[in-house]
Amino acid sequence: MCSSARVLVLLLLLGCGKPKEGWPTPTTDARILEARRLLTEAGFPHGRGFPKLTLLYNTLELHQKIAVAVQEMWRAGLGLPIELRNVDWNNLMTSRDRADYDILRSGYSGEYSDPHSLLSLFLGDSTFNTAGWKSETYDKLVAESDLEPDPKKRLVTMGRAERVLLDELPMLPIYHYIGRHVVKPFVKNVHPNARDLHPLKAIRFEGAGVPADGTVIFNAGEEPQSLDPAISHDMQGLVVLLNLFEGLVGYDPVTSQPVPAAAERWDISDDGRVYTFHLREAKWSNGDPVTAGDFVYAWRRVVDPKTGSAYAHRMYDVEGGLEVAKGADLSKLAVRAIDDRTFEVTLRHRTPYFLQLACLNVFMPVHRTTVEAHKDWTTPDHMVCNGPYRLVERRLKDRKVFEKNAGYWDAANVKVKRAVFLTVVDSDAAFRMYEAGQVHWLYTIPTTYAEEIAKRTDTFAGPMNRAYFYLFNVKRKPLDDARVRRALSLCVDRESIVKHILRSGEPAAYRLTPPLYPGYEVP
Repeated sequence: MCSSARVLVLLLLLGCGKPKEGWPTPTTDARILEARRLLTEAGFPHGRGFPKLTLLYNTLELHQKIAVAVQEMWRAGLGLPIELRNVDWNNLMTSRDRADYDILRSGYSGEYSDPHSLLSLFLGDSTFNTAGWKSETYDKLVAESDLEPDPKKRLVTMGRAERVLLDELPMLPIYHYIGRHVVKPFVKNVHPNARDLHPLKAIRFEGAGVPADGTVIFNAGEEPQSLDPAISHDMQGLVVLLNLFEGLVGYDPVTSQPVPAAAERWDISDDGRVYTFHLREAKWSNGDPVTAGDFVYAWRRVVDPKTGSAYAHRMYDVEGGLEVAKGADLSKLAVRAIDDRTFEVTLRHRTPYFLQLACLNVFMPVHRTTVEAHKDWTTPDHMVCNGPYRLVERRLKDRKVFEKNAGYWDAANVKVKRAVFLTVVDSDAAFRMYEAGQVHWLYTIPTTYAEEIAKRTDTFAGPMNRAYFYLFNVKRKPLDDARVRRALSLCVDRESIVKHILRSGEPAAYRLTPPLYPGYEVP
């Protein structure tokens, strides 16, 4: 079936374009009526006078299907002329970082199992928050939750903060993710977890079909925006970087919780603010020792405004991080090398999720001499890394080839010697490659075969701390009016999207945070 035909069938399934039995009409559905009332109140009765806005989304067919459906919901419910524009992942990220959009397809995977991991995205000083929305009340509540020692009261405070966010709606939540992979039976030790992260160093081959050359072929989908740990701020980048670089702590392959990595142990002060990490004896891939000074340099580089890290806000929990990002001297970042193998960090306040946060790529070390000597230091010719693998080949929008790093401190336990990361964005094509044995592991399954794949024995799934949403640029009229944003949100039938497009059990989202935190409620 051609793409246009599939879209037509999709719209009919969703009740758009033609009336369908049971499909609520604009004159009887309470959501649509309320949306129309809000739009009229904002000065656009029946959509008249509403400017032409553009919804920006990236290449994957899933995003296109959702965008087409939402576009039609807005047209049918409100008569609004929303255009669609498809760009690749890197251009989408560039548009987001520059706030060059009206409405933008987005999503986020929370770095730690806590509502704060997603709520912090919309703080006034967050580098993610390019939509331009700011709320003193929201910022104050999130800050209060950081300082609240009682876990139950802390959750209540964060719930109040999310209520503010949902009343203002700088973003439109659509669904919460389920991580679903398809993996050949001979690839062992891959487990579902809330972060949907699976370090290659943990896997092994066993059973029939093991590749003779010892190579695992993995399709990760989109091309990462960058392989510089300070610059990369997407899941595609983290999936790659956690195999090339190693931070103080890493991800447990079963639970994704933090485990010792470059640091073999650590001490935490009684007030929870000072972490002292004791580094194990390790080497960079060029033979140089990994030192505490490498971490000092790398962390300062992240918050240095000259670097332009869009992920710098994750370093703001470190004392002085925000001040340095605003132009203070780099020495104000409260990190120091006590000696070559002892690294000390002082936080602004007790941060119960700090070790989970420290697993992220922005907290990974980089080799200073290499970074400063080569502008293109992330290419295979120049990259020096400290992780279990090293990059030996990279073809943009095609593949990245890793080989086992023989100098890695735990090389004896890295069982898979070679890995190929493909960037096949057409999920149907990737699935056909998997069925033909050309790919061993799919990170994303095609919606075309979702129901069929869910019944197979070579798949696994689990809920994720991740949300799919659209960002509204509130600096642009008429999206600066919360009534307009609420009207747009009310017209999106999330239940139909998850039922007819995703078809893999993802829950519809009416809030930003997924239902993964016991005791957390939004009033």
